[in-house]
Amino acid sequence: MNNSYFKLLIFFFISILLLSPIMIIIINGLSSIGSAQNLYTSRYLLGSSKIVLLVSIFILIISVPLAWFNTMTDYPGRKIIQILSILPLGVPAYISAYTYAELLEPGGYLKYVFISYDGISIRNSFFGSLILSFAVFPYVYVLTRIAIINFSARYIEAAKTMGKSSYQCFIKICIPMAIPGIAAGLALALMETLNDYGVADFFGLQTLTVGVFHNISIINDIPSAYLLSLVILLIMVFLYVFEVKMRGDKKFHNSAYEHIQWSRYQLGFSKAVFVLLFVSIPIIFGYLIPLLFTLFLLIQNFYQINFDNYFSSLSNSLFLGVAVGLGCACFSILINYISRFSKSKFFSFYKKIINMGYALPGVVIALGVLILINKITLFASHLFSISLFGLIIALTIRLIALSNNSLESGLDKIPRSIDDASRMIGRRPSTTYFRIIIPQIKLSILAGFFLVLVDTMKELPITLLLRPFNFDTLATSLYEYSSDELFELGALHAFTIIISLSIAIYFFDSFLEKKIVLKEKK
Repeated sequence: MNNSYFKLLIFFFISILLLSPIMIIIINGLSSIGSAQNLYTSRYLLGSSKIVLLVSIFILIISVPLAWFNTMTDYPGRKIIQILSILPLGVPAYISAYTYAELLEPGGYLKYVFISYDGISIRNSFFGSLILSFAVFPYVYVLTRIAIINFSARYIEAAKTMGKSSYQCFIKICIPMAIPGIAAGLALALMETLNDYGVADFFGLQTLTVGVFHNISIINDIPSAYLLSLVILLIMVFLYVFEVKMRGDKKFHNSAYEHIQWSRYQLGFSKAVFVLLFVSIPIIFGYLIPLLFTLFLLIQNFYQINFDNYFSSLSNSLFLGVAVGLGCACFSILINYISRFSKSKFFSFYKKIINMGYALPGVVIALGVLILINKITLFASHLFSISLFGLIIALTIRLIALSNNSLESGLDKIPRSIDDASRMIGRRPSTTYFRIIIPQIKLSILAGFFLVLVDTMKELPITLLLRPFNFDTLATSLYEYSSDELFELGALHAFTIIISLSIAIYFFDSFLEKKIVLKEKK
């Protein structure tokens, strides 16, 4: 009985802390219908729709052929390309936007390379969508590749024995069977696209996220912000449910096919050159150019960098990352404790609701937390740095899915028989969980903590809205430099973010490769 009360106490505490900001948005959004004053829903909705459409087209053109070439064909440098294809996730889209603006616009650095180059305007929906596509295409690429390996490989191998060409296998087998993976990856990519604030704000694009931020911080039309947030929330819930349905609520790894063998298509010289050029494009424009140009600016302007600002921003980012990482780890441990030892299916559903936080735009979560902070402040004005507490809570809501999924992957390896054996010898579930199970999955917990830490370093809209006065992170300092057209002074901030994310993504991808890559014929 005591254990049941303990579980209920944990449940209500986590629910209030993590779900109340979302409930605030829903309640206030519904109540704001008809009271919004400066709302241009159609303009923001049209702007976001245009971005989503263009990003979808660009991503499909890039990702699906890339997954096919890297999985089913053999060309020079394939193994290196496989590693590099995931790294564009390590370059936040707003850093790419700042990079290409510095390079391509009038007075940009290309003018010094090409004397006759006068520059072009890239601050429009087309280039904004292209930059976003290079930042998020790995979502579709990874899930499409997994789908090809786990679900299509055996059928492709059978079709090859029947004399089918690589083109026929790609069109008639690969794409139809990979549709769930493609759709799930596209839903994740579009969630990140709708969450974007840095690119849209820098390029002057009228998106829903920009609309919320504009109504909060500029014209102080809170009812309009509520209503726009509710619109975004409904779109995100739809995309989240769609993504779950496409995945079949399963991981894309299927152990039943672990021993399937397949052979890669051997390409002739001209085809190999074409494939190599094609697969290099998203890597060059999505990762190498932002990385190398940032490094170039760092070296060129090294003595102009404000190192006091850099180290202050770095320490704030690390402090915030550690605090959010620990918060996510603790909540994930408690949530999975309730779920593992509860017979009710409600708690499994509850975990999905908690994980949905990653699908919600940061600006929507920030608005909910902002209102919550204002209400708390009325009763607890004496609390120190309550805005910092709100920032940590908002980031925890946004990123807890990373920690939770990592911990779940560890728990999946712990057989239920340990729970049964422990119960038979009279141990309480809490004792079994915290003293036996948790020590065995500490690496999964640590991996989740690290992913949350590095993701916190790049986060922008939540930190912009909720940070205390004079509390700058690497991302917000870079945003301020770039807003003042001084991106070169923030090059060290940008380079640190890229390198940190790249390291985290590389190790995550290495782990994933061990899970999904099947045996190949030599």
